[in-house]
Amino acid sequence: MRKSRLVGAVVLVLTLLFACTPAGGGDERPSDVLVALPADNPGDIELRNRLAKQFMKDNPGIDVKVQVIPSNGYNEKIFTTVAAGNPPDIFNSGDIVIPTIVSKNYALDLTELIEKDDYDVSAFYPQVIEGLTFENKIVGLTDNWDTQVMYYNRDLFDKAGLDYPDATWTWDDFESAARALTSGEGPDKIFGAVHGYWFAPVFDQIWANGGDIFSKDQTECLLDQPEAVEAIQSISDLAQEGVIPTEQQLEGQGPNQFLLAGRAAMAVDAGRWAAFELLDGKVDWAAAPIPKGSEGRANFFHLSMYAITRTSDSPENAWEFLKYMVSPEAIKLAVEDMQGIPSRPGLATSPAFRNNALVKQHDALEPFLESLPTAHKAPYVPNFEEYNNTIDGGLDPVWTGEETAAEATSKICERVEEQIAENAK
Repeated sequence: MRKSRLVGAVVLVLTLLFACTPAGGGDERPSDVLVALPADNPGDIELRNRLAKQFMKDNPGIDVKVQVIPSNGYNEKIFTTVAAGNPPDIFNSGDIVIPTIVSKNYALDLTELIEKDDYDVSAFYPQVIEGLTFENKIVGLTDNWDTQVMYYNRDLFDKAGLDYPDATWTWDDFESAARALTSGEGPDKIFGAVHGYWFAPVFDQIWANGGDIFSKDQTECLLDQPEAVEAIQSISDLAQEGVIPTEQQLEGQGPNQFLLAGRAAMAVDAGRWAAFELLDGKVDWAAAPIPKGSEGRANFFHLSMYAITRTSDSPENAWEFLKYMVSPEAIKLAVEDMQGIPSRPGLATSPAFRNNALVKQHDALEPFLESLPTAHKAPYVPNFEEYNNTIDGGLDPVWTGEETAAEATSKICERVEEQIAENAK
């Protein structure tokens, strides 16, 4: 009984949160369209407010409000309001939760609206529409896409007399250069590279080595297979060798902060969003595609989408604003500050995007376009976040050198398959 009261209280609080807290401040008019997004991206919040203002100017009969939600537990908060019957009309979410959104019926399938309006989805990159589709349902739309790349310090390469990384690089080339670029000891040590320990850069290595995370029927964990074990172990070996910092040596800093501080020559960790972090420093940096593995290149494909909630009170107006957010006009308004690559090819390769300072000074476009054919979308498995928590925690002893990849992944897969079976009941 105590648990049911607690759940009811949470639903009530979240319902009141959406009903009573507009992000715009003093204007308390009821909204025809309420757009929810997490608080951890101030630039996107500013952009959505700007787009809402322009949309209302062009469509005076529709009011749009942007609702900023605390990032911690954001998706669960959205899903709770859908279940309570008082959700936002549009919500922002990531690709890894698309299977959960579909399996729990949290969002509208946009297919009917697209067909009714004869809306041209072919104007987007095909990988974008494919990534936003699950079980033949188009879950949302987006104005940009992103993928994992490598960033590097030009000055450190010049000092070492090494050629800059390019699209021909293999993982062997990366390791060789990283060893040559490693120098010094203690707090003054410069690492040849820094590698992320979260799922995207780790999965990239597994895919590039011919492995995978889950079986095609999503009932088996494949991290204990030789291809995945070898890829995971190769990352750990570089850390134990001192070529890349361990998680402990990162001291809570992101890999790109190491690059920014001149303490690493290369960073394999992030997508284009990291370029905006790197602009804060004085390092002469550039981007390059992730090196190829034994089976070619593989790079995680990131999509941040906007979806219409299944129980929206105003789905037609929400659809109009959603179309506007991903329109050429709206994307052009965001092109200078867009953290990803425009989702429409015509805009991604336009002079306006190619000639902005970030692209021209730091090669922050071509490596992404070159990487698009080898991009891997997220593992579309319901409850992925739960399984990833198990994977992430289970790999910690590998990164410290306390366990081999084979030892750790055997235990990880046993637990993940238990979780899959439990969720299938």
